[in-house]
Amino acid sequence: MRLDRNSDIARNVKIMEWMKTELLMSVGDLFNLMFKGVKPLDEALQDTLANIIIITYLLAKRLGISFNEMDYKIKEKIKLGINENHSIERWYGELSELKKHIDNKE
Repeated sequence: MRLDRNSDIARNVKIMEWMKTELLMSVGDLFNLMFKGVKPLDEALQDTLANIIIITYLLAKRLGISFNEMDYKIKEKIKLGINENHSIERWYGELSELKKHIDNKE
């Protein structure tokens, strides 16, 4: 039984290290794509951004935060940004647009 527990701990450490590495590599890829002047419809840009979101959710789960808790926290932060009239909201209205998008999905 002890061997199984140690194996599980080692596997958890390994997957956490993979997730951290994957997140860092994806952020690096994003910066590189932006530096090169990527277009919004570029599939590499979309893949990279989607990967960052997926890895973030999986990393949160591995750290004990459920997907629902992450969704709730994201919604809270969006509302806070709208209420505090964050510059991205004030200049572009994108937080309200994102809130509307998320609300329509539910």
